[in-house]
Amino acid sequence: MTTALAVDAGKPFDQIRLDVFDRARLLAQENDTVGAFDADKWEKRRSDEKAYFRSTVVALKELMRLDWVERHDLPSTPSSAPAHADVVLTMTPAGREWTRLVTREPLDGFNALAGVLIEAHPQFEAFLRLVGARPDSTADHLTIPLMRAEEASQRDHTDHLSSFVAHLVKKARTDDLGWSASPEVIEEALRGYVSRAVCRDARRAKAETEPAAQEKRRKEANSRKRLVALCEEAAVRLAFTAAGYPLDYVSHELLRRWTRFLGLANFSYYVPGPSALRIWKTADVIGSGPATVFRRAVGDETRRAAMEILPVVWRAVEQLAAQDMFLPVWRIRAAVCWERRISDGEFDAALTAAARGEIPGLGFKVHLDGASGGRTPRSTKPLVLTTASGHRSYHVMRVYNEGRNEEISA
Repeated sequence: MTTALAVDAGKPFDQIRLDVFDRARLLAQENDTVGAFDADKWEKRRSDEKAYFRSTVVALKELMRLDWVERHDLPSTPSSAPAHADVVLTMTPAGREWTRLVTREPLDGFNALAGVLIEAHPQFEAFLRLVGARPDSTADHLTIPLMRAEEASQRDHTDHLSSFVAHLVKKARTDDLGWSASPEVIEEALRGYVSRAVCRDARRAKAETEPAAQEKRRKEANSRKRLVALCEEAAVRLAFTAAGYPLDYVSHELLRRWTRFLGLANFSYYVPGPSALRIWKTADVIGSGPATVFRRAVGDETRRAAMEILPVVWRAVEQLAAQDMFLPVWRIRAAVCWERRISDGEFDAALTAAARGEIPGLGFKVHLDGASGGRTPRSTKPLVLTTASGHRSYHVMRVYNEGRNEEISA
């Protein structure tokens, strides 16, 4: 949206890049809940003419692909960007129509964007289908079993990888994942992916000219953290391929973020139960292009249903958390959203209404607190409420019986 509005305003390439940068800075500041945002660092980076070059070029290419911006040569490398700094691009009539729509009616605008993406990108349509959002979907989720680093007590990478292969083979045989594969296919896919990546890391380390840089590359490549990341990448590629549409890890990351933003799907690493990345639909998406119909799981009934299951989820998560009085909002959110197949936004709206006493007849009350509940994973966020004095973040919560100051218990 930022890029399209900048083009429509007649801004040259370098100003478009700065608009993209400023939007990223604003999002980083708004999403900072632990005081980590460094304004000076961002301001210093803004003077770098290469900052957000790639993001700007990718966004412009996408707008051209959608026929919302007229075709034009774009810089191919950061070093060639200055030669294009003053280039002004032109919106097509369809592009101008969309910018007017998204400015006037954001929901209609983003629905129009989603419809066009479904029509233009087979990957986008396939992702929605595999997570359950399309009429021909055969499951309402896609689950990729994982194994945390601390779950593996093996002494070397070979043993860790073998354990991960065995883990996925077992889960594919016993669990409802939304995909299936034979033990032979699983082993070949995981070992092959990790082996290729390890060889690639070794080549990159060898290519470093400075001994210190070479040693740093080697340590990073041989770390347990790197191995866990490679196992996840391999498992994601395997799952999507087995489900019917090969998808690389980076594309899957972009798609899960975009579909979450558009209210079409959601994902979490932190649903109670075995470690896994779970992706599920939060809407039914019918058709493509301008005629696409979106039926999102939103509104009063959805929010009441989310709160009605909250005591059950609370008891389950409480047992896993050694019966702490307060539990992290992000952990409860993941559990409820998974159970009800809803978005984070709907859960937050429901929890806010319940905490304010706006959903009658629940039989329990919710208490929110701003205290930190320990480390907050990067893919999660606290509950942010808008009050008369501004925005306030709540990190932990508890559920207790209405009329009595005691917790819901089993």
